[in-house]
Amino acid sequence: MRDGLVSARGKNPTLSLLLWDVALPLAAYYGLRLAGQGEQVSLLAGAGVAAARIAWVAVRDRAFDGFAALLAGVLGVGLVLSLVTGDAKFLLLKESFGTATAAIVLLLSCLSRTPMVLVAVRAGSSAAKRAEIDRLTDEVPGFRRAFTRMSAVWGVALLLEAAVRVPLVYTLSADVMNALSVVLLLAVIGGLSLWSVRHAEKVQKKHAVTT
Repeated sequence: MRDGLVSARGKNPTLSLLLWDVALPLAAYYGLRLAGQGEQVSLLAGAGVAAARIAWVAVRDRAFDGFAALLAGVLGVGLVLSLVTGDAKFLLLKESFGTATAAIVLLLSCLSRTPMVLVAVRAGSSAAKRAEIDRLTDEVPGFRRAFTRMSAVWGVALLLEAAVRVPLVYTLSADVMNALSVVLLLAVIGGLSLWSVRHAEKVQKKHAVTT
């Protein structure tokens, strides 16, 4: 039968990745912010959720969850920068540092044999599917290129989001930018997530194997 790169639980590993590695830590962060918690507490909670995800995948599958680690790092950078005092403009600009850091890591991973999205999807798959991913990565250049392209798209999009934020911070009022900052980041991640799931489905169909 035809079998794509899905986990033993019948889930698309890319969708699972986005829900557990991206959505859950961000939900913890923004949920606490909307509930009135301080920025440091919210960042710590988001990073803690991402770190717990890394530990869970490591224990369950003996694999490293690269995407969760990346988001934990971004939130960690934000936590460190939240300790730095400055004017309102700087406090808004510091969010670009974390996003830019993630973008650079994603882009640099494109130069290796294991682009970040491929590492993350592999970590979210079952043992059998990880073996299948490894085989396709070694034997089918187009398979690895597809995930390199996905990592590059994520990197470029996040880098653009960080760059666009700079002129907006100095053009709009702090109150307006505070609200727009959240909308901007969620819109970019939401768009990337939707595209990633659709693109991964195409990759699955193209490189599916007969078992």
